Amino acid sequence: MAGERVELSARELMTETFNVLKYKFNGKEIKLPYKALAEIANDSDWHRTRVGYTGYESAVIVKIGEKEWAIAFGTACGNYPADPYNCDIAAVQFFRTGKFDQRTAGKVHMALEDNDYFRNSLIFAMANGQLSMNKESRFSQKVLELLGPKVEDFIAQDLETDPHYFTMDGRPVVKSAIRYRREFVAFLAETLQAALTA
Repeated sequence: MAGERVELSARELMTETFNVLKYKFNGKEIKLPYKALAEIANDSDWHRTRVGYTGYESAVIVKIGEKEWAIAFGTACGNYPADPYNCDIAAVQFFRTGKFDQRTAGKVHMALEDNDYFRNSLIFAMANGQLSMNKESRFSQKVLELLGPKVEDFIAQDLETDPHYFTMDGRPVVKSAIRYRREFVAFLAETLQAALTA
């Protein structure tokens, strides 16, 4: 396609990968009753509360293999502890008991709010463009097995930080975040699909 960008930010990569899964499996979109918030970082103490979240507005129900899943794209929000994070793709097994209705949306909402610290995330992206996962996630072993040896092949631009400047929490200031080759979308979608069928 003329004019199509060949490099993607981590957010663009994750968004496009989510959309591939959504459309490939003819996902049924579920609008949540209100934003589902799952804690991902906490810098609270006895006199103040500062919590970072990943937030989900909607989810899609897809059947992959023999299982149905609610898959959602989340973005970092809340207070400054969420600043190092960018977005994630979460998946929770879905057991349909009938037609889709408000109760369905409520069940999906509760399941996504249980995704504290990305424990039900297939993968998440950091603000600097790095891809990560919670090693306690049910998906991490399969995703690491398939993705680990290949991810370097899809990096179009490496992370560049400024050694002279740091954020208040000690992280180096990012000059250029990691960017990925467009071909990574198809490979990442296949990897996540394999994790959901494992």
